[in-house]
Amino acid sequence: MVVRKIVVWRRLEPGDVRTPGTELAPESPHLEAKVVEVGVGERTWADCQRLWNKRDEVTAVTSSWTTRYEPAGVLLTLGGTGAIAVLLDYLPEALRWYFASLAGLGVGVGALTRARRLRVEKAAADAWHQTDERRELEQLRKTLTPRWERFVKRTREDTGFRVDVRVGDVHDADRLVSIDPERITHPDTWRPDEKPNEVRYGWVYRDGRYSEQVAELEDSDAPASDEEE
Repeated sequence: MVVRKIVVWRRLEPGDVRTPGTELAPESPHLEAKVVEVGVGERTWADCQRLWNKRDEVTAVTSSWTTRYEPAGVLLTLGGTGAIAVLLDYLPEALRWYFASLAGLGVGVGALTRARRLRVEKAAADAWHQTDERRELEQLRKTLTPRWERFVKRTREDTGFRVDVRVGDVHDADRLVSIDPERITHPDTWRPDEKPNEVRYGWVYRDGRYSEQVAELEDSDAPASDEEE
C-alpha cells in the first residue's frame, strides 16, 4: 500500500463535546479535526504516475513560449509605463508615439497568442483523446471514485466526521477538503507524506481553484489506520 494521512472534520454544534484525540481546526473554532490514513495499492499508484506522465507528454505543446502571454505583457507594460512617463513629463514628448506603438504591438501579439493558444490546446486535447492511456485513465477514475465514496460514507456514518466541509470566507476559501476528488487519479493525490509530523489537506475556492496546505502535527506518532484501496 501507498499510504498518506488526511484530515477529516466534524462541525461542533452548541453543547457538543469534542471527540477524544481531536483538535480544534485552526480555520474555525466550530470545527474539530482529526487525522486518518488512506492509501492505494502500489500498482495503482504506479499506473497513476505512468498515465499522467503520458498526458503531460501529449499536452506539453500547450506550454511552449509561443502560447504564453508574457511577451505581450512585457510590450503592454513597457508601452503603458512609457506613455504615463511621457504624460507626467518624465520623458520627452517625442517618445509618445514610440510607446504607443509598443502598446499597440502588445495588443496585436496578445491577440495572435490567444488564437494560437486556443488552436494548440484543441489539437492537444484531440491528440490526448485518441490515446489508449486516456481511456485507461478514465477507467481508473471509474474504479477509484466509488471506492473513495464508500470510504467517505463509512467515515461519516461511523464517526460523524466528513472529508468536505464548508467554512465560509476563511482565507477566501469556501471549503476544506481532505483531497481533491477532481484529481482522484493524480499521483500527487496519493503521494506519501514527506515528513511523519505533517499532514496535507486542501482549500477549495469559489472559482474552483484548489490549493493544498500542509499542517504540522504536534504529535508525530502514527495515527490510527483507516485504509482504503
